[in-house]
Amino acid sequence: MNRITNPFRVPIVILVLCIFPLSLRSSEQPARYHHTVDKSTILFLFQHQVFKSLNSKLEEYQSMYDRDYGDENNIFDAFDVFAKFDTAFESRLQRWIKEYPECYAPYVGRAKYYCASAQKARGRKWAIDKDQKEFKEMEHFYSLALLDIDEALKKNGQLDVCYAMMIEIGAMTGDEEMKKRALEFALTHHPYAYRIRLKYLQTLTPRLGGSYDNMNTFIDGCMSFAVFNPLIKELSASIPADKGNYFYYLGKYGDALKMYTEVLKYSNYHSYYADRGDAYVQLHDYVNALNDYDRALEFSPNDPEYISRKAIAIASQTNFNNSKRANQNTQRYYTKNEENRDQSLISERTQANNHLDKGMKFARSGRLKEAVAEYSEAIRIVPYEYSPYFNRAVCYSQLHDDDEALQDFLRVIELKPDHRDTYVRMTTIYTNRRMYDDAITSINKMISLDTENGEAVFTRAKIYEKKGSNTEALQDARQACDLGYQEACRYYNQMK
Repeated sequence: MNRITNPFRVPIVILVLCIFPLSLRSSEQPARYHHTVDKSTILFLFQHQVFKSLNSKLEEYQSMYDRDYGDENNIFDAFDVFAKFDTAFESRLQRWIKEYPECYAPYVGRAKYYCASAQKARGRKWAIDKDQKEFKEMEHFYSLALLDIDEALKKNGQLDVCYAMMIEIGAMTGDEEMKKRALEFALTHHPYAYRIRLKYLQTLTPRLGGSYDNMNTFIDGCMSFAVFNPLIKELSASIPADKGNYFYYLGKYGDALKMYTEVLKYSNYHSYYADRGDAYVQLHDYVNALNDYDRALEFSPNDPEYISRKAIAIASQTNFNNSKRANQNTQRYYTKNEENRDQSLISERTQANNHLDKGMKFARSGRLKEAVAEYSEAIRIVPYEYSPYFNRAVCYSQLHDDDEALQDFLRVIELKPDHRDTYVRMTTIYTNRRMYDDAITSINKMISLDTENGEAVFTRAKIYEKKGSNTEALQDARQACDLGYQEACRYYNQMK
């Protein structure tokens, strides 16, 4: 695979992640967040190809940010209009660039479109096996984005929106150097910037190979700059936001709601209200959902996405209320009739077992996708059982879809924390991804459940070896040998 290269053409300036305070320019006063972006207006200008006015508006947002950190979110929000996988966008973007080749705005807009296309190509995955077709397609779109980013930065080197896209690309393609350089360059122009730090912070999440400890360390290192830009305090919202997204992904909407509510203690950014609104919808609490969508629209007026989500919530509320009225008699019946309720539970269990049996038969015959479908049905019926998640995860692993496998294995651990085979399989995935610290954490949990397991201790030794920690590797090999694992003995005798 060809590595995507960093397009910067200027000398590297070595900075720490949160640089030392510089002397304040007159423009670098404590920020106040100004909500001024109307995404519908930007979309209208783009769709009707009123490019001259569109250029002026976007350049104005950038100029406002250069003068006042309080306008920082506006420039990001404005260009987010183009972060949409819509095939109709591409021809308009091409014409925009053709008509205004000397302006940076159309190049940034097309780069955002290409990044959205890359995200569409990789689907719901947070990381992708480099041999997969999806990765190649994602890499193709990111390569196109980088070309446009390079053109935009030639015309204006202060575009944090571009540097933020490079951080995303570096994270998704495994190019750590690109991530760091993008952050460094952005901070040379806007040393007290919030959004570029936020983007970098979001690449330190556990699902991208980081950890909440790493995120906390980064946040702590940035807090001294909040005196120059109070928005930096909102970085603290990132960890509960990531947890909320993860719970939502798992279908644990009550837990997601708690996390999103925690997020809003730190930040009133509009997307956080919208995310909590989504959780309320899943819990059929439409009153609070609509309140949150209204708050999101207050901070992002006429946002097409939020208008759409609000409309869906209103339709869902109507359907839910109609269904609730239609089923009131049935619900009262089951409440009073315990025998029928028990019968219903027995029926659910029977259905779930049937799907599990079918899944196992499909898995044994190598029909893994059919097996996944059967296990998914079992999960839908009995989401509180760990075995369907485990079986589906094993199938995902055999299909080389480790992202989905990890999600299911993590769910198994939630439901059954002492499931040893899950820790072993998670260790294998983490090791193959070179996420050695996570692999060691996982195998440590396995060892804590079975302290006499020499094979597990030797597995940890091999991980230490891959990590370059040879002393620890040799110690574990000797311990595994003492526990009677012969392969460890041979390894220890060769290495000592």
